[in-house]
Amino acid sequence: MAGLPAFLEGFDYNVFAFSSPAIIESIQAPIAMLGLLTTGQAVGAALFSIVGGFAFDRLSVKNTILISVALFSVFTFVSGFVSSLTLLIIARLFVGIGIGMFQAAILSFLGDIFYEKRGSALSTFSVFYGGGMFVGPYLVSAFLPNYHTSFIVTGITSLITLILIYLFIPKTYKQIEKQKFKMKELLNKNVILISIASFFYGVTLFAFLGFSSQYFLNELSIPSGQAATIFSMYGIAGVIISFPLGMLADKFGAKRVFILTALFILIGSIGLFSVGSNILLLGASALIMGAGVGLPGFAVAIGQNSVGEHMAGTVSGWILFMFGVGQIFGGPLFSVLLPLGFVNAGLISLGLPILLCVILSLFISNGSRVSLKSKQEYPA
Repeated sequence: MAGLPAFLEGFDYNVFAFSSPAIIESIQAPIAMLGLLTTGQAVGAALFSIVGGFAFDRLSVKNTILISVALFSVFTFVSGFVSSLTLLIIARLFVGIGIGMFQAAILSFLGDIFYEKRGSALSTFSVFYGGGMFVGPYLVSAFLPNYHTSFIVTGITSLITLILIYLFIPKTYKQIEKQKFKMKELLNKNVILISIASFFYGVTLFAFLGFSSQYFLNELSIPSGQAATIFSMYGIAGVIISFPLGMLADKFGAKRVFILTALFILIGSIGLFSVGSNILLLGASALIMGAGVGLPGFAVAIGQNSVGEHMAGTVSGWILFMFGVGQIFGGPLFSVLLPLGFVNAGLISLGLPILLCVILSLFISNGSRVSLKSKQEYPA
């Protein structure tokens, strides 16, 4: 049940990414504004990841998820019906706020309640996210150039998700002893390194989400149906591979799987901008890149393993905040590099940050959190 918002997130990302060229054209905005739109969403997600993580440690997790999903639902629906660039930027900002809050709360919830199988539990989020990424392009391409229908479907699906969360996520799920927050415990060496690595992945991800549809549809002149298939490969990889990778993380350590997922993203990123318009190779590259979709979850697992149980939400929010800050720079970086051509802009804005992520991950440890004894009722 907690994974359903992840499906909505992935669905929205690809629905908007695939629809954005048509939306930009309909409101008569320059194509370079795609970078600004992804930045607005990333700002909201980054800032409110901290809020979501803090709320997990101190407030009701159930209410945090309900509020954030409701906020996301309203503004993802609005995104498909705006009439100006200003309104579109505002809508995507609030979509990001909702995503930031429920990402932090849900990943904290899953990692904390299933701490002994944290890799598998957190990979569930990635499975649902990948499912949304897989479905989104097919839905949009079926209706283009009339993209409004896709956002109506998103709104209805979000409403159903809200009802299910209200009915099935409990008010209270565990007990824990309250402890004082210590900044030095949060910002230990391991958390700092995994946070910076997550920042670089954020740059790569939003450079990809901000301009890949424009690259496929306009630069390579790939028909929308084939472009949808390429996009869907990214999503289906998350569905198929994320959970097995989570099991590997539980068995061999989250660090090794984090490095592996970062390498998948690096190889896929280079492939997407190196194989021209070859549909099979583009699809294979998207599939390989999508195999790394669970990277933020493994980053959170390492972070939670590196602090005390009472700080699970705060450290999750901090790592996702850094991930979100990286997202802020992804779209603008691609925009700045566009004069070099789509291929060079893609290779640099996707390839270089994720390479730095791989290098940093070599110096990270798995962490070794010991679970605290439960003493006090902990609200969900």
